Amino acid sequence: MKKPTYYLWKTDFHTEKEFNQTKEKYTNLGFRVVTYLDGNNQTDIHSGIKALIQNHLNQC
Repeated sequence: MKKPTYYLWKTDFHTEKEFNQTKEKYTNLGFRVVTYLDGNNQTDIHSGIKALIQNHLNQC
C-alpha cells in the first residue's frame, strides 16, 4: 500500500528544530513528507507541480 503524501513549506517554520519535529511527526504517522524550500506557501501546490513537470518535459 502506498503512503499518503504530506507537503510542508520550510518557510513556515522559524527554526530547523521545529521543522524537523513536525516532519518526524508526520513520518511517524505513516506519511511520505515532501518539503518545499522556497516560494510562496499560499500558492496552489498543484499548479507548481504541473509547472515543474511541464518545464521538465520542455527540456527533453
